[in-house]
Amino acid sequence: MSTTLEATIHGRKFRVGAPEGEQSALAEAIAIVEAECAVIARKQPTAEIERVLLLAALELAATRPSNDADPRVEARVLAITAQAKAALAQSQAA
Repeated sequence: MSTTLEATIHGRKFRVGAPEGEQSALAEAIAIVEAECAVIARKQPTAEIERVLLLAALELAATRPSNDADPRVEARVLAITAQAKAALAQSQAA
């Protein structure tokens, strides 16, 4: 049985099916992508969703550690980094 999770990117909602036992990992990944997209959307408010998603993917791939780190730890670090970037961008915009 799978659960449906929702991601909101640049104002659009996307539903993603998560197999049993993978919901929390997918929820973390969604949070990372949403946060990174939010940072990019603030910098480029007129950018189309495809560009926002592409830039977020490139940013996340570029900041991914190249060693054999535990992917769960890596996901948490990326989530915290994305949240910090979002908070910083929001405070600079104010």
